[in-house]
Amino acid sequence: MSTLSAPPQQTTQTACHIQPDEVLELNDPDQAWQIRSGTVALCRVVDGIRHCFFTAHEGEVIFGVGAQESGLVAIAIEPAVITAIP
Repeated sequence: MSTLSAPPQQTTQTACHIQPDEVLELNDPDQAWQIRSGTVALCRVVDGIRHCFFTAHEGEVIFGVGAQESGLVAIAIEPAVITAIP
């Protein structure tokens, strides 16, 4: 499991290309991301174990949460393009 080194910046509409099994941490409550293509699983990672509870598909929006220790992540199931929503 690899983690993106630089998540999409909220000041630009730059697309972030995520390959299968890459991870985007969702620990910013002021940030949302739109899935432009592909599918991601929304999971909580606890002690290295993924607990996935739903998937987000093209056109859907995912939101960050406030707790840095939440373990909430988006994991690409297939190649995906995600854009930060300012």
